Amino acid sequence: MGGAHVGVLDVLAGEGFRPEVIVGSSAGAAVGAVFAAGKLDEFASLISDMSFIKSLGLYVDPVFPYSGLLAGNRARAFLRELLGDAAIEDLPVKFAAVATDLLTGETVAIDSGPLADAVMASIAIPGIFRPVVHMGRLLTDGGVSDPLPIDILRNYAPDIVIACNLHPRMTTRYSQANRRKIVEAERSARSLDDDLASGMIERVIGLVKSQIPSTGEVLKALPRALAERLTAENRGAILNSDIVKWLRETIDEKATFLDGIKELATVRPAEKWRMSIVDIILNVMNIQQYQKNRLMLKYEPPDILIEPDVVDIAALEFNKSALAMEEGRRKAAEAVVELRRLVTRWGGQSGRSDPK
Repeated sequence: MGGAHVGVLDVLAGEGFRPEVIVGSSAGAAVGAVFAAGKLDEFASLISDMSFIKSLGLYVDPVFPYSGLLAGNRARAFLRELLGDAAIEDLPVKFAAVATDLLTGETVAIDSGPLADAVMASIAIPGIFRPVVHMGRLLTDGGVSDPLPIDILRNYAPDIVIACNLHPRMTTRYSQANRRKIVEAERSARSLDDDLASGMIERVIGLVKSQIPSTGEVLKALPRALAERLTAENRGAILNSDIVKWLRETIDEKATFLDGIKELATVRPAEKWRMSIVDIILNVMNIQQYQKNRLMLKYEPPDILIEPDVVDIAALEFNKSALAMEEGRRKAAEAVVELRRLVTRWGGQSGRSDPK
């Protein structure tokens, strides 16, 4: 959700530094759009009280996992509710959301058109959300090609460049002991996974073969059984104990079928330490962004670099947004003195007092 970005922008604005140009990728695009639309306080209030369960209602809409696990419709609706129908070109702040063309690999700076659509394209994590069709392109998360888009920002000729890097190091969430457990869990799961498909198919076929005939017989017998029990002598006593007992026995008889299905869907205890597909996708994105950001900072160093230490807060840990915001505020406050010095120097050289 970009809690650290919220904290950084909150402090800078409070100190009188209101950016005239904002360029962001992924979470940076989302928070940058919120700031440009004048909704930062509203957004900060929303995510500071965000539980994990509450957050699920904002973005979780599973689809058949063909091009993504989630459709993205709920996330888009949330963005539209927050940002309205604002167009980027009508914002008081110059803004661009960075996305990635999935077919050409190009970095795409979206600086016109519907704000919510631009942000949705920039935050569409590949594999998690379906790619976004926008501007005649198939777009995915901006972090794939340009997670710290200083190069894009320079195209708008800013006087002072401030960068907020959320990947200054790799995560320490995985201790050495836990890494061993994860590796061992994956190793031991290999033999089970090799036989999973054939084993499951055999169990399903056996279960269906044994249960379908009796299920069909019960369904065919239901009208006759009801008619026999709703005779004139007991009509009006539908809920008497005899009827209830019969229904209970019928349901119990079919419970074995449901139990079999439940057994098939049960996760093995050994899988506790295995990484899910979501874990893997997010870890890949974090590694990629860390490496890309190192190169960007080497070849396109900003005037001011703010690096909130939120690496160990996972992307979907929305319940830790308040901690991320506080860390963003702390790091931004540390940069204020240097920023004032730059502004003073820049103003003396140009005759202006408000850099863009």
